[in-house]
Amino acid sequence: MGEGRRQINEDELGLFFSLIGQGIWYLQHVENALVTCLTVKGELKKPGSIEKDEAERILSKHRKNTLGTSIRIAEKKGVLSPELMNALRKFKNERDWLVHRSMAENGDDLYTDAGREGVLMRLYAFSEEAQALQRLVAKELEDYVVANGVSRQWIHRRAMQDIQTKQGGDA
Repeated sequence: MGEGRRQINEDELGLFFSLIGQGIWYLQHVENALVTCLTVKGELKKPGSIEKDEAERILSKHRKNTLGTSIRIAEKKGVLSPELMNALRKFKNERDWLVHRSMAENGDDLYTDAGREGVLMRLYAFSEEAQALQRLVAKELEDYVVANGVSRQWIHRRAMQDIQTKQGGDA
């Protein structure tokens, strides 16, 4: 008896593509948190040590990095804890699977119930890991700037202002 192969249905395909998009979107949040951390902890060192335009230029430069490049720079500069660096390296391997190898390694899995479920769960787990890593990188960065004299209340107030501005509200 075969493995019960069948074509993926429309709902499953929609979920599949939705999870891929979600994963890539959350991946970009990890990358953004990482390059912000690299800019602040690795380049600026102290809040307010350089002009805002120069800080933006440095951040823009780091935003052009791939995840792998940003991880290597973070490791070289020692800007994140060893535990978080290990988690980021594992995440990069999953990112490489998603972006470069998922179709070749798991494309046929979409034609069996068990295989399809496995791929969908892996995609879901990728998004969950991305969200967790983004929060951990942001927490290390927040702790760093607080230790350097910026109040946690100011950080949270500024974040809420940024969210309101993006949502079209008054800042």
